[in-house]
Amino acid sequence: MLLLGILGNLGVYMGAVEQMEKWHMSFGLSITGIIGGIIEAAIISFIFLYAFAYVYNMIQKE
Repeated sequence: MLLLGILGNLGVYMGAVEQMEKWHMSFGLSITGIIGGIIEAAIISFIFLYAFAYVYNMIQKE
């Protein structure tokens, strides 16, 4: 997220920046947009990885 935000501000990988803006509600090329995107991605990653670990551990108990 940080790298894409920096490169987007330099005008590189604008297609990827546009896609990231579509996928993440709070991502943008401003400082607050980059930080918001990082926080949003961290929360989403935590939820999915926690759910994966929960299911994995449930399968391992059987």
